[in-house]
Amino acid sequence: MGEYDIMTKEKSKRFKKIRLAFLTGALLIAALGMVFLSQERKLEIIRQEQQALSEEYAALQIEKQRIEYMIEYAQSEEYLLQYAREKLGYVKPGDVKFSVE
Repeated sequence: MGEYDIMTKEKSKRFKKIRLAFLTGALLIAALGMVFLSQERKLEIIRQEQQALSEEYAALQIEKQRIEYMIEYAQSEEYLLQYAREKLGYVKPGDVKFSVE
């Protein structure tokens, strides 16, 4: 065995180590890329859900305000008079009651 054969074997071993390191690095980068893309997809889904929930929340806030107004109005004297006239058939003194049948 000559000196050339020893150097060739050493270069071959070094080349195999470099190739193995390169392949390991490439696989690691590919795995990290896949994890990153997966996380980005999940984040986009979460953003869409958050947007939908924000819109639903805004609609519920409007509904809450409407209901609060209705409660406040239902406790007013104006509503009580309107209800008494329309539902119970009461009239104020001097008013004329018409019956439509």
